[in-house]
Amino acid sequence: MTEHISIIGNVGTEPSVEKTNAGVTYTRFRVGCSQRIRDHETGEWRDGESNWYNVFAYGTLAENVIKCVGKGRRILATGTLRVRRWERDERSGTSVDLTAEAIGPDLRWGKVTGFERTVGGRKREDRADGETSDDQWLPPVDAAETSAEAPESVADDAVESADRERTKEEVPTPF
Repeated sequence: MTEHISIIGNVGTEPSVEKTNAGVTYTRFRVGCSQRIRDHETGEWRDGESNWYNVFAYGTLAENVIKCVGKGRRILATGTLRVRRWERDERSGTSVDLTAEAIGPDLRWGKVTGFERTVGGRKREDRADGETSDDQWLPPVDAAETSAEAPESVADDAVESADRERTKEEVPTPF
């Protein structure tokens, strides 16, 4: 039985690239997740115990992880969990593995300056004329969509103003 979980934590090792026997690219790295515990007497937050996960990503996700994820980055990952026992020489232990379906940055602690949507491993605008997408739900690419910028609105100004106010407050770090 596999469990579907999501984790938020800090990347503890640089992602390594490998290939399966079938030639599929994959990457693996470790993520540490600390619990934040509030002391009821003082009201202060402190770090609890950390849990460590081996995260595996395959195919296009693995290739994107190599480009975007590095040691020390705070990420979110979701996928299937597998707990397994291991033995090597005279040592043994338990490994907690997450086969990732999605990985991304934790935007609470940073910002992304760009994002490039791809379909089938290629940019949407790089598809040959008349070529269809594997994703039936994507709208067709419109030339105006790729060249025009989104219009700004009054709501954008309100969000930016709220963000500036929020950054003035002290925010406790998770580590």
